[in-house]
Amino acid sequence: MEVDVAIIGAGPGGSTLAALLAARAVNVTLIDRDSFPRDKLCGEFLSYDALPILDHLGIDLGNVPHIHRCRVVARRRTYEFDFPHAARGTSRMFIDALLFRTAIARGATPHEGVTVASLEDVNARVIVGAWGRWGRFDTQLRRRFVRDRSHRNFGFKRHYRGVPNEGTIELYSFGRGYLGVSDVEDGVTNICGLVHASRLAGHKGKWDSFVDMIRSEEPSLETLYSRYAPAQENFLSSEPVIFRARSPVERGVFMVGDASGVIDPLTGNGMAMAIQSALVLAPLIVRLLAHPDERGAIEREYRARHAAMFRPRIAWSRRVASLLSRPALLDASLRAVRGRAAGELLLRRTRADRDEVARLADAWFG
Repeated sequence: MEVDVAIIGAGPGGSTLAALLAARAVNVTLIDRDSFPRDKLCGEFLSYDALPILDHLGIDLGNVPHIHRCRVVARRRTYEFDFPHAARGTSRMFIDALLFRTAIARGATPHEGVTVASLEDVNARVIVGAWGRWGRFDTQLRRRFVRDRSHRNFGFKRHYRGVPNEGTIELYSFGRGYLGVSDVEDGVTNICGLVHASRLAGHKGKWDSFVDMIRSEEPSLETLYSRYAPAQENFLSSEPVIFRARSPVERGVFMVGDASGVIDPLTGNGMAMAIQSALVLAPLIVRLLAHPDERGAIEREYRARHAAMFRPRIAWSRRVASLLSRPALLDASLRAVRGRAAGELLLRRTRADRDEVARLADAWFG
């Protein structure tokens, strides 16, 4: 049966978009191959610039940790700076299930545990791709980034128990990669890393041996891991993460979240961008349903709005990642850093203005 909007992928971007549209009486179906709750590879840091949208959706994050500060740990130096507003540390098990339930409560039709083999099987006036960084549909749509072999990275994460970070997210450097460390709910700490594929020769799929190797290379990582014991039996790892430009509209399919553009995890802005992209797209979909003859103009408008809001963040994150994945260079750079200015610049360049997001949310919710 045809629906107005079919959203493939019920992560933060897909579920937020479903909740926004269903509240406007749009006939929207939300499809995910997994059943909730389920785990996902993620730094599990929810930036403060997404929180106004969640507030409007009536979402209560409960007792998930508040994070007020960032600490960059190099070989010989550390650099700390405060956030202007508290962020939250939330596992994907928790936040994805919460957003999925919110979308259903607002009227979206759920299809969890359902695998869609082809986009041709989806009967909807508008199809939205919210399947994340990499999916079979990217190949079906012949997206250019899937052919890239030189910019492939892999993510890995594991939950631990040990010394809590007490409101601080930490970033650690190692050769051709980096780690992020932050607390999530229930006394658990998430350690999530990103590494270039060239470092995984002999290690791919053997994350214990890879972590042992970087611990032997970087004393700060040995100190870090010695504070914790695993709270999960195994590591969770990703399909290739490719930091190449991708269009937010491909052959008539609108994209949100990582499917529309991937920002480096070091920024802690991935989930926020997914939620914000849903807010940017929602009014355009409502307009498209009312005026299907304007599809071309609406697709161009979404590309332009998406580029204006997210492209500068993604570009800046790549520059910072290049620094963070070179331990000696990071140490030398931190030698020259004084005061809060560098941290404040990083925040301005890698996330939205919270007040601007609040105004967009106010306009949608009336």
